Amino acid sequence: MRGAPTAVPADASSHRVLAILPAFNEESTLPAVLPTVLGATLIDRVLVVDDGSTDDTARVAGDLGAEALRLAENRGKAEALTAAVAASQEPVLLFVDADLAHLTAESLDRLVRPILAERCGMRVGVRDRGRWINELQRRHGPLLSGVRALRREIFETVPASHLQGYQVETVLNWSCRQLGLRIETQVLHGVEHRVKEEKLGVALGLASRMRMFREVFAEWLRLRYDPPPHPGRRPRTGEAGLGFR
Repeated sequence: MRGAPTAVPADASSHRVLAILPAFNEESTLPAVLPTVLGATLIDRVLVVDDGSTDDTARVAGDLGAEALRLAENRGKAEALTAAVAASQEPVLLFVDADLAHLTAESLDRLVRPILAERCGMRVGVRDRGRWINELQRRHGPLLSGVRALRREIFETVPASHLQGYQVETVLNWSCRQLGLRIETQVLHGVEHRVKEEKLGVALGLASRMRMFREVFAEWLRLRYDPPPHPGRRPRTGEAGLGFR
């Protein structure tokens, strides 16, 4: 029986980087990605958010050595990430999709390192689609990858009304720019993920994919032509380290 979210250890004062894996019915995919995340040297804590799964996602996460935050019902990716951020204190966040394969610990460390060095506010991992497409995506987007390292304040300054559904990556890109922070990309060579058609079947998978495209495009239009208020500011020179505030 599922109840309130499982408590997460609150003493995060000595940690700087938290990896968050939102997961819905991913007991079969976690063994391929979670040991990689746990093996990254720059990640201090790993938290799997069981987003109301009906399988053993939370148990598998714990068995593999990660912390698990269990939600009573399926809320969607954005709200799963929101729950994890609210239950943590680390100043650097690393989001990793739970259905990835062939990810490496070295690539995750490369994602995190520029954030720790304060070289950029967010670094987005993109799948390898060939030299020219990679360069086109780096310059013009869209940067919709679920693998990204970012400063906590980028997430926390997003209006709650925009942290819903499939729009989370789009609004994080916007929030980072509102704060005057740099976005970098990193090609993740060889990485694969389970497509929606494989997870849900062809008909439901296609329907889910079309809904994702609609939500992403609608959010892009809202942010471009009717953006919400944002406490955007450039960090002041001399602000202390990774406190960011």
